[in-house]
Amino acid sequence: MIYQVARIFCLDFGSEGVAVGDCAHDHGMFAYDPIFPQIGVDDLSSAITDDDVLIANPSFSHFNFGLNCRGRKLMYAQGFNTFSLIDPLFDRYVAASRVVNRLLAGVYDIETKIIPPFIGAENFASPSPWRSRRPASVLMSGKSPPHLVAELCRRLAAKGLEPTFEQPFGRNTPHEEIIARMGEYRYFLTLSPAEGFGLMPLEAMAMGCVVMGFDGYGGRDYMSPDHNCAVTRYGDFGGLASRIARALGDENFAASLACAGRATGMDPGYHYDRFRDAWRREIDEFLKQPRAFRT
Repeated sequence: MIYQVARIFCLDFGSEGVAVGDCAHDHGMFAYDPIFPQIGVDDLSSAITDDDVLIANPSFSHFNFGLNCRGRKLMYAQGFNTFSLIDPLFDRYVAASRVVNRLLAGVYDIETKIIPPFIGAENFASPSPWRSRRPASVLMSGKSPPHLVAELCRRLAAKGLEPTFEQPFGRNTPHEEIIARMGEYRYFLTLSPAEGFGLMPLEAMAMGCVVMGFDGYGGRDYMSPDHNCAVTRYGDFGGLASRIARALGDENFAASLACAGRATGMDPGYHYDRFRDAWRREIDEFLKQPRAFRT
């Protein structure tokens, strides 16, 4: 999403993009257009000028860019557990969800607007009808920690259930392939304890899966248990096992969750055009405001 914000700077404000860090653009997961030239983190402080804009996630807070770098600094806070202390010297902050917004306000006294990420579901291929998919087929997110999977399986076994959680993806599986595979499963399991927003569950909803698991806190912006998903809070294994048992055992109920979930995932509020329009307005305001901190 940071790349996408930078791309909007380029497309709509005439900027030139430069990628900072060691993550290569050719890892195979996503398609980048344009591909920005790249510099290392150690080179940033000497390369950046007063006329430049630095965009970063809070996970880069330990580099103290706000103190050490010239130019304007914009932080898109997509997570709340990816940093020890947030860099407090950026000029502007934007939150990806309500939980991130509340954390920044309550802990750091930083007020933010909320701009949710987009999933681009308007460009997804149409998935297979839910009832035509394999019964009890469960695709599991790669962010599901093994010890949490084991505890869930123990709870389900006590109810006489032993579903198979499939995880067919490698580390750099292309995003398009992941989306296509979602359309082959009836259920999507996510046991990630904490997510600033949670893109994969929303993508799974858009592809007609019944999302089961933990809401990750950030997922509460679009997850409605027993209406469009079968989720609960992190740690509620008893409640989760009961919700999964019902979703796997009551086909009509599960089909209704899948239908409502697909409507949520296809909502225009999560389309790229909405994301771009919101960031256009945010960037325009950002460029007009005085810098909060001068090195």
